[in-house]
Amino acid sequence: MKSDKKLKKIFDEAKKGECIYYDFDRFKEDVKNFLKDIKKNQVVTSMKVSRGGMTRHFNTNGYNMLLNVCYNQKRSNDPVKVGGCGMDMMWHLFFRTCEMVGTKGENGEHFLNSKCSSQILL
Repeated sequence: MKSDKKLKKIFDEAKKGECIYYDFDRFKEDVKNFLKDIKKNQVVTSMKVSRGGMTRHFNTNGYNMLLNVCYNQKRSNDPVKVGGCGMDMMWHLFFRTCEMVGTKGENGEHFLNSKCSSQILL
C-alpha cells in the first residue's frame, strides 16, 4: 500500500458526491482489503455492457467506492463506469487501481497482469 500522503491525495481529488460518510480511514482499509483480495483472486464482479458496446458498468463485492474513487475520481457506490472497447476492461480497471494504490513491490512485474485478469466475473 502506498504511503498515507499519496493515498490521501488520491482520496482528496475524488468529488465527494452523496457519500459524505466515506472517510479516509475507510478508504485505506478498502485499499488494504482490495490488494489482499486481488492476490487471492477473490474479487467477484458482475458486468453490464451498453447496447452500443462502448461502455461497461462493473459491480464488485464491496469495492465500488474504492474503484470509483481511483478510476472515476468520485465517491460513489454506483457500479463503476468504464468506457472504451477492444480490450479487457475489467483488467484495465483493476490494473489501474492496483498501480495507483499499490507499491512497486506489491505489484511486481508479473503480479498485475496475471492477478488483474484472473478475477471472478459473473
